[in-house]
This record gives sequence, C-alpha cells and structure tokens, in this order.
Amino acid sequence: MINSSRTNKQTLNILTSIIFEVVTVISGLILPRLILTHFGSAYNGIISSTTQFLSAISILTLGVSGSTRAALYKPLSKHDVNSVSSIVRATELYMHKVGYCLLLYIIILSILYPLFVKTGFNYSDISLLVVAVGINSFGNYFYGTTYLALLSADQRIYISNIFSILSTILALVISIILINIGYSIQTIKLTSSIVFFLKPFIQKIYVVKFFKLKKNCLPDNNALSKRKEVLAHSIANIVHDNTDIIVLTVFCDVKIVSVYTIYNFIATTLKKIQTIFTNGSEAIFGNMWAKGEREDIRKGLEFYEFFIMKLVSIVFSSGIILILPFVSLYTKGVNDVEYVLPLYSIFILIAQAFYSFRAPYVSLVQGVGHYKETRNGAILEAFINIFISVILVRYLGILGVAIGTLFANIFRTIQYAIYVDNYLVNRGKASFSCKILETVIEITVISCIGKMLLDPISNINWTYWIISSFASITLSAFISTIFSIIFYRNNLVTFVQLIINIISKYNYLVRYRDYNE
Repeated sequence: MINSSRTNKQTLNILTSIIFEVVTVISGLILPRLILTHFGSAYNGIISSTTQFLSAISILTLGVSGSTRAALYKPLSKHDVNSVSSIVRATELYMHKVGYCLLLYIIILSILYPLFVKTGFNYSDISLLVVAVGINSFGNYFYGTTYLALLSADQRIYISNIFSILSTILALVISIILINIGYSIQTIKLTSSIVFFLKPFIQKIYVVKFFKLKKNCLPDNNALSKRKEVLAHSIANIVHDNTDIIVLTVFCDVKIVSVYTIYNFIATTLKKIQTIFTNGSEAIFGNMWAKGEREDIRKGLEFYEFFIMKLVSIVFSSGIILILPFVSLYTKGVNDVEYVLPLYSIFILIAQAFYSFRAPYVSLVQGVGHYKETRNGAILEAFINIFISVILVRYLGILGVAIGTLFANIFRTIQYAIYVDNYLVNRGKASFSCKILETVIEITVISCIGKMLLDPISNINWTYWIISSFASITLSAFISTIFSIIFYRNNLVTFVQLIINIISKYNYLVRYRDYNE
C-alpha cells in the first residue's frame, strides 16, 4: 500500500513529532503557570490575545505553503534540484516581503492594541510586550515558512521537529531562570522570542545544504500560481481559528481570555496528538495521486480513517474525564477569575474532536490539490463560527463561543467527507456516517464510565491525577478495542499487523547494528 521509503519517513516524522509535542506540552504547562503565579491572569491573557492578533498577518501568506508543496511534489520525485531551487527561491522572495509587512504591522499593533484591551496596566508595558512577542512571528515568516514547505513536501518534517525541540527547551530554560531572578514579563518574552527567531534562521542554513539548493537560480513564480485557489481556505481557516479569542477579547474581560487560553491549550494539545500521526500524510496522498495509485489511495484512506477515529475516541474521551481535575490543580491559588467550567470543558473538547475527525479527508483533498473545489465549505465554516459566537457570547459568555466552534466544525467535517466520497474515493456516504456515529457513541460511553470512576475534583493532588490519567487512557483503549472488534475487525487486524511489522523491522536493524559492531 505504501512503499518502504514513505513508511520510513513517516515513522521518523511520527517519532520526532511525539518528542516535540511532549516538549511543547511540558513548556506549555510550566510557563503559563509561572506567568499566572508571578504576573497574574491579565498578563497571561494579553500574551495569548497578542499572539492571536499577530497571526492575522498570515493573510499575506495565504495559499503560499499549499501551492509551494503542490508544485514541489513532481520535481522532488524526479530529484530535479534546479526546479526545486527555483520554486523555493520564488517562495522565499515572497515571504521576505511578508516579513517586512509584519514589521510594520507589529509597530501599528503596539500603538493601537493597548488602547482597547481592558487592563489596568501602563500603555508602554503592553506596547513593549506586543513588540517582544512579535519578534518570534517575524522569524517564522521571514525564514521559516519557505523551508518548512519544502520539508513537508519531501516528508521530512522530522528535520524541522528536531530544530523545534532544541529551541523550545532552550527558551523554556532561559525563561524559568529569568522569572526566578525577577525580570519583567517583557524581558522574558523578548529573550524567548529571540531564541525562537534563531531557529528558522539556522534551519534555513541546514536545509539549503541538505537539499543542495542553488542560491543564484531564477525564481519560478509559476509555482505560486495555485496560491489564489488556496486563498479562500486560508482566510477562512484564519478567521475560524481566531474567532473565539477575538470575540472574547472584544466582548469580555481579558481575564476570560486567560481562562480560554488554559482550556484551549488542553484542547489543542489533544488535537496535536492526532496531528503527530498525520504529518506527512498529505505528501503521501499527493505522491500516490501523481502516480495514479487510486486503489492504494482507497485502501490508505480506509485504514487512515479507522486509525484517526479510534485515536480521537481514546484521546478526547480521556480528555473529558481528566480536564476539570487538571484545571483545578493547574490554577490552584489563582483566584482572580473562575477557571473550573464543567459545561464549557465538554463543549470545547467535543468541538475539537469533530475538527480531528476530518484529518483523513483534509489530507487527501490537499494532497490532490482540490482547494478551489472545496473553498465554499471553508468560507461557510468561518461564517457559522462568527455568527453563532457573536450572538451567544452576549448571553452565555465563553460557552457561547465554544458552541459556535462546535457547530462550525461539525458542518465542515461532514462537507469534507461528502466531497471525498463524491469526487475522489467513491465508497458510499454510509461509510463515513456510521464511523462518526459509532465514534460519538464510543466517546460518550467511555466518558460516562470514566467520570463515574475517576473524576473527583475536591481533595485531588497531582499524584492522584497522574494515576487517574493512566487509568483513563487504559479504560479508553480497552473499550475502544471492544468497539473495534465488534465493528471494525478487519481494520484492527491490519493495524496490529502494521505494528508487528514495524517492531520486527526495528529488531532487525538492532541485530544488524550489533552484528556489525
């Protein structure tokens, strides 16, 4: 189904992604907690809100990464260094222009943002914080996007992951030291941003040498010809991803943004667990499509779909069981706003679960380059999120934006699945519908059982929570396996065989290495 080269690269992508996500989670747990306890919820909310506003500059990059990856698939498969270099050069020149625009945007935001954000801090303190956070974004746009697109197209995300792991650890260590010494939040974020700024710069130097890219080649501007086709998707995704925090910033106190940040970190972390196993899948489907391997695509999608559904079931049911005890412990001693919100926690996790359901279909659609054909669904998703969130936030507060996100994600996931069935892999709509229904029932069953057994919030400590987390994951995996035996026995057998093959191959490599030593 997938050749050895694809499998080897994907295995490396997965392993390094797991390590990177573990490091990211640890950093994401430690730093916000230190900021909350040393500087308060307001500063934590300002940092999160500023980061989201800075991401708006990505409007200028809309479609660049997608069109670059699509253009690179063919020359990479033929090892055409000249064409690859020309495509990369065109993308790099465009991203340099975006970087300069971002500098101007940071200056404007640092002037205007302090005027409308609801805090009691000095204008200059907030303005400097915006600049400190913005430096990191500049490095990513000026150096990072171009070479990340190349690594992604060649299924070598693991290279970027390694650089990200090192920079995240370094930034975490430096930040902890500066906080304990007593430096200001502006100095801490500035130092951290400089570390992250260096990461894409060093990565560029390495990637240029690794791919033997030619520096003085003419840019292939035709490589960005599909950028307009990806444009609508990118705009819609930005609006959709940033709707919640922007609506909360405008209509609520900044401390509510801090509450959102804690829950969003958890939901995003769970979503990234799924992303670990999907990195590189777009390139795999794109390679298969270019070679006309339609039957392999069908088989790959079938297994990929089963794997994601089971993974989402285990991850998000465990999240529903553990999220409130975690938030209670994590925000202990922070009393300037209420953090334990039972109903909101369920809605935000279910919303992200439906987002994760679409992963196989998104990978296939983007791999074959069908951006234009699916753009209306992306636009409508963003509209649904904005419309419902703005209306409900006035009556339900933070819960209203979660409901808006949930309905938007449900719509978009169904739309993607229908498109794949109608135009790419005709399997019958009942296949997707049954999988979604079964997975929702599975999550409900696991969550209800788990909450009855493992969900005490009062008198809980970290030791009990860690034990409960292992217990909930075990419970989720056990129940999910039972459902798989009943409904998807063939897919389960295929999955077990794949794991056995990977382990056998690893053992062979170990024996080969030991023999040669």
